[in-house]
Amino acid sequence: MQQLKLALTRLVEQQDLYNEAYGLFQHHDLRPRVLPVQPEVNKRISLSPELQYFYSHYEMVDAQAEGTLKMKNAAVEIGDAALLFFVAPEHLHRQQLGFRWVGMQEPYEESASWSPNHVVIANLNDDPIIVDVEAPHSPVYAAFEGGEPKRVASSLADFFNALAILIEHARSLGGEVKDEETYETKPEYLTRVQPKLEEMLGEAHTKHLIEYLSL
Repeated sequence: MQQLKLALTRLVEQQDLYNEAYGLFQHHDLRPRVLPVQPEVNKRISLSPELQYFYSHYEMVDAQAEGTLKMKNAAVEIGDAALLFFVAPEHLHRQQLGFRWVGMQEPYEESASWSPNHVVIANLNDDPIIVDVEAPHSPVYAAFEGGEPKRVASSLADFFNALAILIEHARSLGGEVKDEETYETKPEYLTRVQPKLEEMLGEAHTKHLIEYLSL
C-alpha cells in the first residue's frame, strides 16, 4: 500500500500546485483526511484494498454539493485538456447507474454485460474510469464513446501517478495543453509526458489513457 500512499501524495501535491496557479474550482478537490474513516459505501459494492485505502484516507470535497441531492465529487483538472470527477464513496451506487445497474427507477436491474467486479470511481464527460476490485493491485480501465473498457494502468497507484505527471506538465505550460485555434494537443506537451507514461504504464496502456483523455 506504500506505493499507493506515495502516488496519492504526489497527485494531491500536483493538484494543489496547479489549482493555486490556474485552477477553476475552489473547495472542489481531493483532500487527505486528518484521521482515517470507515467509508460509507452501498453494501452491494465491493471495494478492493486499494480503494478502501483511498476512500478511508482521502475526502472528495465538494462545497456546492453539501446539503443538496447533488452527487458529491472532486474535480481534477489536467490543464485545459481534461476534467475528471471522482465520486465520493457514499455516492458510488449512483455512479454505477447506467453501467452495472440499468433502468429508469428503482429497483434497477443488473446489466448482463457488466462485471460486478468493475466499479466506476470517476468520469470524464460521462465516460467512466473503472477499477477491477477483484484483481491484484486494482487495475484501472477507461471506456469512451460507449466502447469496451480498455486498461489504462495495471494498478491504482500507477493511475494516480500518471495523473500527477499529466498535471505537473500541464502546469509547466501555464495550464494551456491545447492549441487555442485548432484545439489539438500541443506537441511539446505530448513530447514531455508520453515517454514518462510509457515507462510507467507501458505503451499500450499509455495509448488507451491518451485516447480516453483526448490528448
